[in-house]
Amino acid sequence: MTTESKAIKQIKTALSSSTKAQLLEGIKLSRAHANRETFELMLKLLKETDEAEVEAAIIQFLYDLKDESSVEPLIAALQDEAMRYYHAFLIAAFWQSAIDGSPYIEIFVKKAIEGEYMVSLEALTVVENFDSSFPDDLLMELDADLMEAIESEEQEEKRNLLISMKEVVSKLPVEGE
Repeated sequence: MTTESKAIKQIKTALSSSTKAQLLEGIKLSRAHANRETFELMLKLLKETDEAEVEAAIIQFLYDLKDESSVEPLIAALQDEAMRYYHAFLIAAFWQSAIDGSPYIEIFVKKAIEGEYMVSLEALTVVENFDSSFPDDLLMELDADLMEAIESEEQEEKRNLLISMKEVVSKLPVEGE
């Protein structure tokens, strides 16, 4: 058995533990030896834990991500309604970690429209930091969705965020231009 696979096995065992100390150790070990499978276990733990210290350690781990392979599990977690409480943190991980979520712009805009204020703010921050170009028809569709959301939003602060998101989306580069 290689050292890596021993470390992965150790992380899996720790992240499946019922003791706070072992859970925190698993999160700590993940910083050096994690893979996609252990990352998905960590996201599952985030959803299921009621331990504030474990929750905080996982959120801090998210903010320190450097591996682009973490994008798909993060997006899956964003689409999981059981993770709704954590959506702002999951979205923030994209700009905190500088990982590229631009292929999922539609999800960020949707979360900005549907989510509460902090989710919208984090989604705006992510989209503002995109350094990609997008198909014109997609940008027009997102613009229309945002316009509709702005018109129906009752909370002034969130409406202002959606207006900002619409302005940012309208200024994103179009593919081929």
